[in-house]
Amino acid sequence: MKEFFTFFFAIVYTINGHGLLSLPSSKNGGTLSTPHESATVHFALGSYGIIDKAFFDNDHSKTPWTKNGHFDYELARDLIPSYPQTLHPCGCNAGNIAQCAGVVDASGFGETTLGGTVIPPDWAKGSEQETAWNAWVNHSGGHIYMLCKKINFDFCRDDILPDNPALATQAEKDAYLQCVWDCFESNTLEWAPGLQKLQFQDDQCTYATMNPSTKVGKNGHVWRYTPIVDSLQVSNGGEGVCMWDSVSEFSNQEAEDEFTASFGTTDVCDWGPDAHAPKNWHVMDKVIVPMDLEEGEYLLSWRWDSYMADQMWTNCADVKIIAPQTSDVTPSMQSDCTAMPSQIHVPTPLPAPVSSLPTSTPVVSPPTSGLFCPPGYTGLLPYDNCTQYFHCNTGVVDGDLESCAAGTLFSFDLQYCDWEENVTCETTPTLMPIVLPSTPTTTPVTSTPTTTPVSSTPTLSLSCPSGYTGLRPYDSCTKYYHCLNGVLLGGLSDCYEGTLFDIDYQYCNWADQVTCETPMGCYSNNYRDCNHPDFQSENNSCNTIWLPDGGRNSCIPLWGECTNQNDNCCDPASCYVNDVVGSYAQCVPSCIECTDEEDPILIQYGYECEEADRYLVRRCNTHPVWSTEKYCQLSCYNLGLGYDGELCCNGTT
Repeated sequence: MKEFFTFFFAIVYTINGHGLLSLPSSKNGGTLSTPHESATVHFALGSYGIIDKAFFDNDHSKTPWTKNGHFDYELARDLIPSYPQTLHPCGCNAGNIAQCAGVVDASGFGETTLGGTVIPPDWAKGSEQETAWNAWVNHSGGHIYMLCKKINFDFCRDDILPDNPALATQAEKDAYLQCVWDCFESNTLEWAPGLQKLQFQDDQCTYATMNPSTKVGKNGHVWRYTPIVDSLQVSNGGEGVCMWDSVSEFSNQEAEDEFTASFGTTDVCDWGPDAHAPKNWHVMDKVIVPMDLEEGEYLLSWRWDSYMADQMWTNCADVKIIAPQTSDVTPSMQSDCTAMPSQIHVPTPLPAPVSSLPTSTPVVSPPTSGLFCPPGYTGLLPYDNCTQYFHCNTGVVDGDLESCAAGTLFSFDLQYCDWEENVTCETTPTLMPIVLPSTPTTTPVTSTPTTTPVSSTPTLSLSCPSGYTGLRPYDSCTKYYHCLNGVLLGGLSDCYEGTLFDIDYQYCNWADQVTCETPMGCYSNNYRDCNHPDFQSENNSCNTIWLPDGGRNSCIPLWGECTNQNDNCCDPASCYVNDVVGSYAQCVPSCIECTDEEDPILIQYGYECEEADRYLVRRCNTHPVWSTEKYCQLSCYNLGLGYDGELCCNGTT
């Protein structure tokens, strides 16, 4: 079976990263011009900042942004046995203290880890200063900025660490990290009133102004949300709003055109081409420089806590705090921009994220290097039994092979090199031979499925698995149809003669390259509305009941007569009879008494679960945190959105 995994991130001999501070120029070399660099260069610059594994309570879904600011150096150190990570305000490639920026490398004011120097900016006390950061890969979440006076930053090193920091004991490392984090966290910067910006590359005149959102984190510090939501983050029930809902205006027509090219038109929520890979855009904010700071040399720390991945990044830049100015001496970054702003279009209701179907021959010849990228694919793919990997950019190989460190293999699911005992290396499309069609005399043409939702029950026997978004085959793969979050959209579309629908590539491919897998078996309804993905009607049901752990033979189907004998049902189901069924009954999972515990947001705003149906519809069994914590368990069940395998005895439906 061919498999694909969305987008990319990797660890090699040094851990690669994909987020960095770009304004002021960071100590690891990040600048506003970094988006012009290759993936390899960008990852190298971002490598100083990454903490590769960051989550709470042994639960990968409890990512850093779920408790912003609370993931600390002790958690990073102890999270993975035998693999201690070093969380430093300036970043250190998750390695030893000696590799942290500003400790040995780039310890001088204005020095970078690349061996060069920059001229740190002057920041006047009481002024508003622009900051920016850039991400090759987006995991959403939020960020904050902090200041530490350089003399205090250096004191932590000189007073606690040995002359050779690489020889520091664990106790010395801990004391040092506590010292520097105390220094930075005592000076978190406030956000200047006004809008946020997304600037295109290093073009100071081309940007979108965005309506910012904030979230209170550790010690009451106020963080800002990342204005770029990750791919399908909102559509799948996560926090945040659609991209266009945050836009205020554009600086010029070019800004709107580039924004549309990256994130889609106004009817696209969060599935634009660059939603997960917004490398061309800087997140720009203005921060207020406190009036009570001592003048002198400082380090500015940027911290990004991810929401959609169990990762985080930190970077530093050097700045000089100077006396308050009687006038604004900081030149406007848009002082030479004269184009009138472009007002945004009013967003329209959300349609389905339809994959672009090819209009040309769907076989791409592999490059001479032997590496192959599937058409349109952007991300990392494995090579040589997962000991290596390479990067694809919109279907084109970008750069050379990279090797995983000794003892690690490239993980398809995680998109980086993980410990080899955690990786099952499976054959992927990149390792399969490319077989050309025997007689490709014409170009296959596939019709794009309609994006108009079907409001009534379709007459065709088409089914969409719960929560599934994408295209599915029909009629021996000669046709296909479209699903959005488990809901059927439109009708059937035909593949061109000589082609079959390829579910892995999500388009009609040459027939001799497609193995059409027909769903096997027949199924009966489970309790409530939870059907097997291939269930169509009772007409094709058999003596099988679909339970949370899978279908099993010789079980009583829905509306079957289990005659109050639980032995007729497969564990953990029980025979259930109600007034509607009468003497007939069905096998359902054993029921439990469900609770209704509100999540922190409902508590904050004073709502009870049963009063927040619209909010619950976007959370319940689709949000990873809710599925773990079982928030509003009873109310979700009563809405038909119960958690997997749970039947509430006290439910109303």
